[in-house]
Amino acid sequence: MIEAWAAAPFQARIALLALGVALAVSVVTDLRERRILNAVTYPALLLSVGCVAWLGGVSLLLEAVLGALVCAVPLAVATWRGWMGAGDVKLMALAGLTAGAAAGWPFALTVLADVAVAGGIQALLLIAAARVRGRPRPRAVPYALAIAAGVIWAFGSGTALF
Repeated sequence: MIEAWAAAPFQARIALLALGVALAVSVVTDLRERRILNAVTYPALLLSVGCVAWLGGVSLLLEAVLGALVCAVPLAVATWRGWMGAGDVKLMALAGLTAGAAAGWPFALTVLADVAVAGGIQALLLIAAARVRGRPRPRAVPYALAIAAGVIWAFGSGTALF
């Protein structure tokens, strides 16, 4: 994986770094405050869009935007239903954008599947921990952690978790 990182074009490394920093900061803020900050996601999205456009022009940008839509639309529907926050949608859009640029929009489906599996595992662990402590089931799941875990798995292995 390190060799692939070193061999990647400069613009791709910047976009991946923006994704990594956004994921790391978002995990911390989501665990502490239950928020994913616009001050993190918007600059990372803008930087990544610029890098993708610079790297591959309009065709790569369209592939990346399709990847962003693949990852963000299901979460946007969940947000509309009140099941999650808009920060999760923006963070997934960033992950999908980067995945689409890295390996085409079908790879964004892998990212989405891995994040969904990681979210399910996280929710089950939180419910089990609450039961062990004799507390009520948690009402919210800090989903940035699941997003980060799924993205790391997808980019690290290139395969779905299931």
